[in-house]
Amino acid sequence: MDRMASEGLSESEIGEKLLDEMGDLCICPDCPMYNQCAQEKYEGLYCVLGKSTCNLEEDDCICPECEVAENLELKNDLFCIKGSEKELRGL
Repeated sequence: MDRMASEGLSESEIGEKLLDEMGDLCICPDCPMYNQCAQEKYEGLYCVLGKSTCNLEEDDCICPECEVAENLELKNDLFCIKGSEKELRGL
């Protein structure tokens, strides 16, 4: 993300680029909490990008089943509501 920011990409452009690069591994769209608003805003990869700008209702979280979370050795969940792993770890 730092590399993309240094390339002058906006936050939304960084999000779209990360989704394009890691989108095949991201299971956010399969989550019971993912809604029409999140789909329309091209949201996903909450573990990296941070919480949703949409009003999501807490339901069964599938973050621990995600290959992205496994590959990045993430410890938290409910990223779409709570924030990114970085935010949750207080880094």
